[in-house]
Amino acid sequence: MYIGGIAQIILGILTIFLRYTPEAQSGGIALPITLLGAGMILFGLLVIGLASGVARGSEAARRGATAVMVLGLAFAVLDLIIAADGDWSAVISQSIATVAVVVPLWVGRGRRYFETR
Repeated sequence: MYIGGIAQIILGILTIFLRYTPEAQSGGIALPITLLGAGMILFGLLVIGLASGVARGSEAARRGATAVMVLGLAFAVLDLIIAADGDWSAVISQSIATVAVVVPLWVGRGRRYFETR
């Protein structure tokens, strides 16, 4: 989760730099690009905060992390439907990430870790 949060922050910063491209300047979309980048940075900070809570054994952080991952998967599916381009790569990668994060939180040693807290 820490790696995902840091990656999200870096992508947000790179998105903010896109506002300086000639296409964004001439198209008048510099402000929406900046707001999107800021949102990505804030989301990355949220993920890092949740990761810290999960490391401490917080049940609320575990539920929050699960909700964030499932919400990310829902957004990927929504993007697939709205874009109608047939590009399943975001859905597949988000599905893999969701399974990689959620399953260890709720099954086996992860479940026992949270039960003892």
